[in-house]
This record gives sequence, C-alpha cells and structure tokens, in this order.
Amino acid sequence: MFHGLRAFADIGRTQGITTTASIAIVGAFTSTASVEWYYYIVYFTLIGAIAHMSLNTFIAVGDKELDAQTYVPSRNPISAGILSKKAALRFVLGGTLACVALIVFLLVHIDVRAVLVCLLCFVISYGSLLWYGWRGKRVILSYDFTFSVSYAFFVLFGVFAVGGAPTIYTWIFIGVVVFAASAFAQWENGLKDADADRFAGVRSFAVVTRVKNNKRLSLTHPYFLYGVALKIGFLLFCFSAFYVDRNIYFLLFLLLYGIPSQVYVMYRFLKKEHPMDHRRTILLDVAFAAILGYPVIVGKTGVLPILLLVVYLIGGYLIGSQLQTNCEFKFGRFLTSRE
Repeated sequence: MFHGLRAFADIGRTQGITTTASIAIVGAFTSTASVEWYYYIVYFTLIGAIAHMSLNTFIAVGDKELDAQTYVPSRNPISAGILSKKAALRFVLGGTLACVALIVFLLVHIDVRAVLVCLLCFVISYGSLLWYGWRGKRVILSYDFTFSVSYAFFVLFGVFAVGGAPTIYTWIFIGVVVFAASAFAQWENGLKDADADRFAGVRSFAVVTRVKNNKRLSLTHPYFLYGVALKIGFLLFCFSAFYVDRNIYFLLFLLLYGIPSQVYVMYRFLKKEHPMDHRRTILLDVAFAAILGYPVIVGKTGVLPILLLVVYLIGGYLIGSQLQTNCEFKFGRFLTSRE
C-alpha cells in the first residue's frame, strides 16, 4: 500500500503542491477582502494539492510515450509499470470531483454569485491544463503558454474565493506569474527535454528553434533570446510594483538582488548543458523567483506574509520531494553525482 501511495506522490509531483497553492493564496492576499490567512492557507493548500496532483497525473498519462524517451523514464510510474493507466484516470476523476466539492463548500462563506465566479475561474484554470495534457503539448504556442493561462485564472480564483475583488496588486502578480511561474518554467522544461519532446511530436519553442539536449545555447540563439525576453518581462512586472508603492527599500531589493539573481540564472543556462545541471538551475530559479516574485505585493500585505510565503513554498517543496521515490527535482541532488 505504501509503495502505491509513493507512486501517486511521484505521478502527482507532490514537490510542487505549495507552489501551486501559493498562486491562489497570493491572489487572496491581493484582493479587496480582509483575509483570515490561517484559514485560507489550509483551504488553498487542500484544493491546490488535489488539483495539482490530479492534473499532473492526467498529464503523465498522456506523457507515457514521451517519458519513455527521457534520461530517467522510471520517474513516470505508468511508464515504469508501477501504476496502471486505469488507476491513474480514476484518481484524476476523483480529484476533479473533490475540487468541485471544495468550491461548493465556499457557499458557507460567500454568496452564490461569488461561488459561480470562482467556479468559472477554476474551470478555465483546470480545463486549460486538461487540454494541455490531452492535445495542447502538440499545438504550437499551447505548450509554452497554457500554464500562463491556467495560473492567471488560479490567481483570480484565489481573489474571488475569499469574497473579494482584484486590485492593482492582483494584476501585477498575474504578470509575475505569467512570465516567471509558467512561461519561463516551460522554457526550462523545453530546454531540458527537447530531444524527447521532438520524438513525441511536442511543438514547444525549444523544438521549433531546434534546441538539442546536451548542447550549449549561444548568446544569439533564438531560444536563449526568448528566455531573456521572459526574464525581462518578469523583472518589469516586479518593477511595476515599485511604481505603485514607491518603496525605496523595495527598489534597492530589486536592484541588488532581483536583477543579479535573474542574470545568474540565465548565465547558468547559457554555460551548463547536462540535464542534471539544468535541473539544478531550475531548482535555483524556483527559489530565486519566489523570493523576488512574492514581494511585489508587499505594499498590500506588509513583510510578514511574504516571509511566511517563502517558508511555505520552500518547506512544502522539501516535504513534497521527500514523499516521492523518484523526484526529478530535489535539493539533495545538488550533492549527488551526475545521472
């Protein structure tokens, strides 16, 4: 039984649960509503965990052929024969129904109209990733931007779930999420898995621009320039938060930490070429981007919620990765030999 639970942890990628849940949590913090953070962290963690694991399981079902071509195919329990396709799809169905039930539960706290708006945002967010797992990867633009659409609407779900409305900080954070947490994350995955994606017919920008695994990008390569453009977009939205709040300490933070951290990430992607090195850089980027992205709402929330969010994200990542047998992204791998 324990082995089976580990398989679901692997296929559901439990290491990323708090990353997903934090998107809705920050949405709630940016809303016009007064948020009882302790209550909603529990609520958004629960719905985030179920949605995150269900969608990753559905995507993994469709990735069986693709994952068989990667450097460690055993990380997909279906490809490895540990988990059946039927059991995985039952898990997806159960998770989807559980998410709907949790949204209906909001009726206890907010009115019917607000629940309907929440449900609409959730359907768009959840449904776009069902599309991604079904056909989206094989459609040009869809691979690279479907997560951006999904995460943007999950931010709005968080806003309306607490009975609030969007503020300027909501739109700034959506910009941060679109460029950093979704589009650039797909840039990283596209770079790391380009050869396997090409074999499976995935139409990512990495495949279209003829990226090859284990070969360095050049400064003038279209894919590298696209990645730089995404990082610039991310930074511009971070700087827009300073324009709203005019906090000199936040500006210094952006200049002394924000820009150097993002330049360093791009430098590593330019110089490193082995998949293990790419995974290490992705882990660095998760931490760097979170530390940079969450503070854009500091003018709305103050410093303490930002610190709690960073601890929540990184702590959840560490715990989630320990639940998995074959976690692709684990901080401990920084100390291991190359695979």
